[in-house]
Amino acid sequence: MATFIRFWFYPLLLLATLAFALLALYADASLPIAFSTFAALRLALLLGVELCWPYRKTWAISWRSFIRDLKYAVLVGGTGFALKFGATWLAISAADERRGALAQWPLILQLIIVALTYEFFQYWQHRCSHEARGPLGRFLWRTHLQHHLPRRVYLLMHVVGHPLNFALIFILKFSVLYALGASGAAIYLFGVLLGLQGLVSHFNVQISAGPLNYLLVGTELHRHHHSANLAEAGNYGVLTPFWDIVFGTFRYDANKAPEALGVSAPEHYPTSNQIVATMALPFYPAVPYSRKNDEP
Repeated sequence: MATFIRFWFYPLLLLATLAFALLALYADASLPIAFSTFAALRLALLLGVELCWPYRKTWAISWRSFIRDLKYAVLVGGTGFALKFGATWLAISAADERRGALAQWPLILQLIIVALTYEFFQYWQHRCSHEARGPLGRFLWRTHLQHHLPRRVYLLMHVVGHPLNFALIFILKFSVLYALGASGAAIYLFGVLLGLQGLVSHFNVQISAGPLNYLLVGTELHRHHHSANLAEAGNYGVLTPFWDIVFGTFRYDANKAPEALGVSAPEHYPTSNQIVATMALPFYPAVPYSRKNDEP
């Protein structure tokens, strides 16, 4: 079973996701409802696999980390979910009414253009949140670093974040998807794939995706993004590593995983369990900080 999980589970899940997504599309189902249903079913399936076959037990969910995640879910999880997925729902509805020029193109071509265009802007927003200097860079990092404070990476820790970061993603996603003028079907398929990879990238299960790592961002790539070793950090893409490859921030080693996860200088930050303190970070620019490319 461990061999099946490692080499076959993810490719089959990807194929099944695309198959059911296309089935819902051509069955003329409600796309926002289908999108939400896929998200819930994927989460339940992946969570079950992760609990049974964890890659590293030191990265696995614990009662302490679960309580922390629950606090974030109550405090910001609902807002984050609404903003993160709401942008896709709104873009699907707006696309059906707008019928932009791109909507007349073949569906697969629309999907590629939507994915690469969104990822281009997302890549730079994400990279600037880690690397940009000055007041803007400092502010972006302070709205994003909450997600990097945990020293474990697993499915449910995905909820650890700041509402301001979720809001920035909402604005970016809806603006790009609406401006492109793609069809609701293309945006729906893009949202399904983005949702799948967002979960898989935080999956604490040994998955060897092989060549798929050069097409889609999964657990083997995103673990390096969460590395506490700055030399390993990179991989700013969330759906595809295309722009990481283009701009030289692609990190992939099939035989190696980070030794430690989290920020490079944890002593300069509150812990992820100090939620009130982490929520206050964007509003106190005078407090010492240490971005991934900065000295404390």
